[in-house]
Formats: sequence, structure tokens, C-alpha cells
Amino acid sequence: GIQYRKKERVPLISPKQREKIIRTSRKLATKSFVRKTVIIDDEKYFTLSNSEQSGNSGYYTDNKFSTPEDVRFKKKSKYEPKVLVWVAISEDGIASPFIKESSIAIDADRYINKCLKPKLFKFINSKYKEDEYVFWPDLASAHYAKKTIDVLKTNNIVFVDKHENPPNVPQARPIETFWANVCSKVYQGGWQAKTKLQLIRKIKKILREFDPNELQDLMKGIRAKLRKIADRGPYSIF
Repeated sequence: GIQYRKKERVPLISPKQREKIIRTSRKLATKSFVRKTVIIDDEKYFTLSNSEQSGNSGYYTDNKFSTPEDVRFKKKSKYEPKVLVWVAISEDGIASPFIKESSIAIDADRYINKCLKPKLFKFINSKYKEDEYVFWPDLASAHYAKKTIDVLKTNNIVFVDKHENPPNVPQARPIETFWANVCSKVYQGGWQAKTKLQLIRKIKKILREFDPNELQDLMKGIRAKLRKIADRGPYSIF
């Protein structure tokens, strides 16, 4: 029954990170997230074409030289225009996205004034009481800048403390799969946008029509994944 298998790509985890991942994952699973709705946010860049989509990487032919160019080649501009999208999700829905027609990075000021105050806080306050949820950001510097923490505390947002946040565990965060599903829907059938505005309209449509049942399925099992990481190690859920 032995067969050749391709190695899987996983985050490189140092021994120090591994210790913290196991310790903090256990605390989230057994204390912080018990009987709480978890809210996760993230940002992603989208390009006009589907050049980043691995699912569109092949084609069938008996003669590649007679294959049309648009089928045979996966063309990618060296400096392809990008659109930045930030969103927050929970099992109860998707926050209003922040979309920027450029590839700017989200620093602390943009995060606070474009994502947290007008988007995340409105989403949380419309759906949850203080003891019903936990906000779980990743460890990006803008998410834990001093001014960001001050704003979260001032607005009484319940969030995972930086020292209790496991590093380098994208496999435990359903938003990674959420983005993959959004990309699949945006670029379905090899679709490509001609302009940034066309791309933004498509992204907004996909987010607006995202199946609530699919979202709930994605958000299920966060605690189970964290418990498995705590018991068997960071690579156990790949």
C-alpha cells in the first residue's frame, strides 16, 4: 500500500513558537472561546486576473502548439493592479468590507479608522452583548499596535490578548478557507476583470451573496482544532 506522496506546504514553526502555540491554543479552546462566538478578521489582495488561482493551472490537449493562447498560457503582468479587501466574519454573518483600489498596506491608523470603527464595531454592536463573543485578530503589527489596543479597550471590545494569541496557525483560522472560497467564486470559470471597479463590484456581490450555511460550516470546530493542536502539535490538523 506504499505510494508516493507530495510534501505539503506548512508554516515553518520554531521550537519557541511551538511551545507558545500549544499553550495558547489550549487556553483558547478550554477557556477563552467556551460558549462564545468567535469573530475573525483579515485582509487580502485581489488581482484583475485569476493568475494566482492554482485550480486554473491546467488544460487538456493532444497538441499544445495548436491550443489557443488564452488556454495554453497563464499570463501575469509583472505589476498587476491589486485591490485590498478587509473583512470580519463570524458564524452569524460578514461585516461590511473595507475595499481600497490600491495595494497599500493596512497600518494602525487605517486599521482603526477604516476597518475597526466604521465596520467591526458596528458589526459587533448590532449582533452581540459583551459576554457573547470574542474577537480574534491575527498577530499583524497593526492589529496589536498600542493605539489599536487603546481603541479596542475604549470601545469595550472583548479580544484575544497578544500574549494569549497562538502564532503561525493559519490552519486553525477559518478565514483562510473563507478567502479561498471567495477567490474561487470571484474567478469561477476563468473570469478576469478588465478594471478595478469591475473587480470590486464582483467581490462585493460574492460577499453579499455568500451562503450563511457555508459560513456557519466554516466557523464550526474552531475549539476542536485548537484542542487538537494543543494535544498533538501544530501540524496535526493539516
